[in-house]
Amino acid sequence: MIIAQISATTFIAVVSLVLINASTAFSVLLGGGVSSGSNAFFAAQAFKHRGARNAQKIVKGFLAGEIGKFCITVVMFALSFSLLPNVVEGAMILAFLIVHVVGVAAAVRIDYTPNGHKSTPSP
Repeated sequence: MIIAQISATTFIAVVSLVLINASTAFSVLLGGGVSSGSNAFFAAQAFKHRGARNAQKIVKGFLAGEIGKFCITVVMFALSFSLLPNVVEGAMILAFLIVHVVGVAAAVRIDYTPNGHKSTPSP
């Protein structure tokens, strides 16, 4: 999922550089980077524990990951808008949203069965 997001960020940034300008491409990199980075943090927190015996740790990991993801997103947007004078805000926000949707689409396509095979319903 993270690889798909980084790939989408890179693609959109290159297209922005070729078709628009460097400031827009940089803003796209920032927006996509915020989305990819915050999702990577979430994934690291949410999936560091496995198994039924760790159910409470898994739930805490998901909660910590989601809170951290939100905080990272807010802080990175605030820092980008306040400290970087040439940021194209619309491009950054749009890239963030597009890359977020790419992550959701990639997550939907992941096969979560333990052995990698589609499960078949019982007769």
